[in-house]
Amino acid sequence: MSEIRETSVFQWSPARRAACTALADGRTQKEAAELADVTDRTIRTWLEHPEFAAEVDRLTLLTGIALRAERLRIVKRVIRQAVKDDQEIKTAKDILEWLKHAQSETNGTDLLEQLVASLTTA
Repeated sequence: MSEIRETSVFQWSPARRAACTALADGRTQKEAAELADVTDRTIRTWLEHPEFAAEVDRLTLLTGIALRAERLRIVKRVIRQAVKDDQEIKTAKDILEWLKHAQSETNGTDLLEQLVASLTTA
């Protein structure tokens, strides 16, 4: 009868958290290793563990969402100011281009409709 090996539980440490965050921020494995004070090989080993890899993926997604949200806040600020002041936007883009940019940031969700609604009621 073959022996069934249980998968080991991934133990989080400050070094592993630092590496995970660095990888999620888009740093290379070498950079993550330097930040965590471990070798590149250690990073590759950690990435083979499903829990570590899943956490890198989760943090990467959250970072992407946060960056898109920040870009949307900037777009909303520019458009609101232009609508409030009833003037042209002091950029190379007009309001329609800013709205299209907002739509691209939301991947076609109803956030653009919410943005337009919030601008018309402001």
